[in-house]
Amino acid sequence: MTHKQTLITSKLRNSEQAPHDVGPDTTPCTDGTRVTIFNEIMDWVQDSDSPNASLGYWMCGMAGTGKSTIAKSLCLRLEEQQLLAGSFFCSRQIPECREYHHIIPTIAYQLAYYSSTFGETLEKVLEEDQNIALKEPSFQIKKLLIQPWEAVKKMGRFEEHVPVIVIDALDEC
Repeated sequence: MTHKQTLITSKLRNSEQAPHDVGPDTTPCTDGTRVTIFNEIMDWVQDSDSPNASLGYWMCGMAGTGKSTIAKSLCLRLEEQQLLAGSFFCSRQIPECREYHHIIPTIAYQLAYYSSTFGETLEKVLEEDQNIALKEPSFQIKKLLIQPWEAVKKMGRFEEHVPVIVIDALDEC
């Protein structure tokens, strides 16, 4: 394990059960279903020039309407295209996946492995503040996500595509 990997692993509260392919078994959409909403989301993913691209895509609805199934399918499709930078599937069933303070460090951890440039910047942040994973989410967002992300963009990375982060069932945290 490199110094960077050791530092990132030791200083962030990474929820190992949170990624879409690890935690509770969520099945993807059945072929031929949810085509309209799925195409709408993929259009949003691929339109990185849109002023709305950086704002995120929010999907909401009543419990049991298939949001998690769509999120799982989206993760699988994005992985195929190497666009999935991270995922966090919240779950009341798994303690580490129902704690909101695990979301940002877990996403930062995943981004560090998705982008070496992000990881290098994150390493510097963690060296400066060893207790950042214990701080408030608003502070964590700035230091663990926004600051490294801006550094990556400044270096000209992610110009061809914008990596996507999928967070599912946020209301379960």
